[in-house]
Amino acid sequence: MPFTPVDDASEASTIDWEASTAEVLQELTSVQDELIEVLGTKRSQMVARDIPGMEATQLRELDLIQRLEQLRDTRHDLLLSAQQQGLPGDSIESLAVLADGAEGEKLREIASTAKRRMRTIQNETLVNFVLAQRSVLHLSQILQIIATGGKLQPTYEQENSAHQGGTLVDHEA
Repeated sequence: MPFTPVDDASEASTIDWEASTAEVLQELTSVQDELIEVLGTKRSQMVARDIPGMEATQLRELDLIQRLEQLRDTRHDLLLSAQQQGLPGDSIESLAVLADGAEGEKLREIASTAKRRMRTIQNETLVNFVLAQRSVLHLSQILQIIATGGKLQPTYEQENSAHQGGTLVDHEA
């Protein structure tokens, strides 16, 4: 039975917690797999400077982000309903603990795997961010060389300051 949230007009609809938790975890796993693949593709494209490829990948990434946002909202509704029923409402992992037997064990394993995958996604995102920042730094250095003709001038130097001593020790007051 699909997840039916509690509304203000009724006490609670009948919820199959195990099935609802499995549904959320199954969708999360699918989105995570796709996102890990997209982040790896994006990194390869950044290294290869494949701009058209990155644009196409960005569209896939935005679609996955939208799916994650929808999933987050579904998860929030599920946990809120669980909490209103007196069940653990702090995490999907807590709901998975309630499931019995082999299916319960499977749900707990999927929840644990999903947690590890989110850490992998965070790491992949950080790697892509650092790679993008290094590219921006490289481009800014190239622009600086072009703008100065390769002759770098100190930004905060007064005239003839190279010939003066330190202002605290040598400078006459």
